[in-house]
Amino acid sequence: MAPLWRQAFDALERPVAAVSESWVQSDVFMDLAAAMFRAQRRLGGELQRATEQWLHAWGMLSHADLAKLTNQIASVERQLRELRRELEQGSSEPRAPASEAA
Repeated sequence: MAPLWRQAFDALERPVAAVSESWVQSDVFMDLAAAMFRAQRRLGGELQRATEQWLHAWGMLSHADLAKLTNQIASVERQLRELRRELEQGSSEPRAPASEAA
């Protein structure tokens, strides 16, 4: 047999859970959740833009600036690896002496 506190909890939890589950699955709840999500995204974007403007006013980099720089560095590193690979492949092939090339 379950303890008394558990019986009391179960007696309250079951009806509350049934009501809350039906509310969460309703169209009204889904519409409200979607509206809140859109508002949160809009406010987050505005906050990010305002923060970037403030940081730029003080000559500081924003997260977007750092992400752009990181991508540029990664691109340069890829290009450098490709050039290094091409040079290594070119040096492993036998070459004609310089006097014969002329």
